[in-house]
Amino acid sequence: MNIRDKLFGNLLDSFTTVSLALLIIITAVMLVRHGTAAQQDEGAGVNRKELAEEIYRKRLEQDKKIYKEVKRLLGMRQYSAAQEVLQKVQKEHPDNPRSFIYQAGLYYNTGKIVEAISSYRRAVESEPDFIDNQTPLFIGKSIMEHLTAAKEQLLKEKKIRPEDKEIQKALDELLYLQRRAAGGCE
Repeated sequence: MNIRDKLFGNLLDSFTTVSLALLIIITAVMLVRHGTAAQQDEGAGVNRKELAEEIYRKRLEQDKKIYKEVKRLLGMRQYSAAQEVLQKVQKEHPDNPRSFIYQAGLYYNTGKIVEAISSYRRAVESEPDFIDNQTPLFIGKSIMEHLTAAKEQLLKEKKIRPEDKEIQKALDELLYLQRRAAGGCE
């Protein structure tokens, strides 16, 4: 008596037995292939993550070199000199969104709050990673500190000049940035 007869007796004919055997073999092959593909995907995921980290690292190093003098002058509160150097950097690297960050800092530190907010918005729209705390480019805390202080000042100015459209526009942009920084996507 063979296995088929022991398990199923006379319930299965030869065709059904062959069909079940084929299904078992096909299922086993698919499971092996799926396991292999999953291992390859996992390896590719690790490679992509490493590649992304490398790209971020190079970008941060490049930005550090490009904006070294601007940062130094800002630290010394030499805003006019920092603005001149930043303008040169912007001409040499017009597509670098970090320029908007430094420009916003310059505006903020020289009391040009409306312009600072506009520069922060351009920076965030050009590089959303600036407010994504999952990336090495995240600088959302410093942006939010400036925005929080700017909001208080803008609200005071709005009370004094309620019809001023520039103030209202800056407040709208500020609220937009706060929503984006909080995780909203608009």
